[in-house]
Amino acid sequence: MTAAEGSEVRAPWASRAIRFFAQALPLSYFKKPPTIIVVDVTNSCNLRCPVCPVTIAMTRKRGLMKIEVFKKIIDDFKSEREKPAMYFNFSGEPTLNPALPEFIAYSHENGHETFLSTNATKLTVEMAERLILAGLGRVYLCMDGFSKEAQESYRVNSDFEEVKANIEMFLATRRRLGVKNPKCVLQTLLTGYSEHQMDDIRAWAESAGFDQIRFKTFSIGSYTSEEEKRDFSRFLPTKEELRRHPTGIQRATCTAPLHQTVVFWNGDLGLCCIDYDQMVQLPNIGAGGFLDAYRSDEAARARKKGYLKQFEICKGCSYSNAENMGMKIDLHQPV
Repeated sequence: MTAAEGSEVRAPWASRAIRFFAQALPLSYFKKPPTIIVVDVTNSCNLRCPVCPVTIAMTRKRGLMKIEVFKKIIDDFKSEREKPAMYFNFSGEPTLNPALPEFIAYSHENGHETFLSTNATKLTVEMAERLILAGLGRVYLCMDGFSKEAQESYRVNSDFEEVKANIEMFLATRRRLGVKNPKCVLQTLLTGYSEHQMDDIRAWAESAGFDQIRFKTFSIGSYTSEEEKRDFSRFLPTKEELRRHPTGIQRATCTAPLHQTVVFWNGDLGLCCIDYDQMVQLPNIGAGGFLDAYRSDEAARARKKGYLKQFEICKGCSYSNAENMGMKIDLHQPV
């Protein structure tokens, strides 16, 4: 028997042992505050990207989070030493919520790190200034190719030239205001349309003033049917090294529910960043605030179940199996 074959034999036993000890963890272990809170400022989007769950799979009611709901999260941590980061990058386009700069400012004023990901279609000079002056810490400005065909084939309803101009305007606004933050990252999804444009994208990103590029690997989707997977396979890069490849590690547990949680636009808690359609029902933060709902036995039991990968949504999720999500290039741009 080879060493590789031996590891394959032992793996199931190791997994069972890990699950056994994980099952024995007390409920209090799952009541520790998260380090990241993913804020669903809206689940509406102006684009129709082909394999995005917002386009093809979301059935929950659309809406905008109100500032009063968001403050219930932040206010609970005013007396806490450890303050979770606020991630505004869930299921919709965050800039569609006009109160977004207020959310970021309130987070920043109370000691929370902030992160935003935007498709950059709705950025204006006013919005750019408000986001930057609110204290935004990091932003992903997304553009999925360096041509009309590459961008618009996937980012359906977007306009390449408009998005490019909006991004350049945001970077110019940061320079004009003379501030270092937010750290600006260009995120580009590597598809069959954009894989040959990586050098052009990098050259533009350097000249525009980005701090970093994130080339993200393309996923055919956890919510897609077999027919949709066949239809959308045209987006897969031709170069194997640019495709998303599983590491082959099948982990017995998923740590995502231990360090992150979601708050949906209506104040309901969510299990993790994979549950776009709120398949797991958890308490609302409206009555007693965020920590009261988060530390409830009901929510803790759900996180333990998620940790053990026992929900239906866990079965098709590759997050915990450490797939190659892409690469980051630090441009070391002076700001």
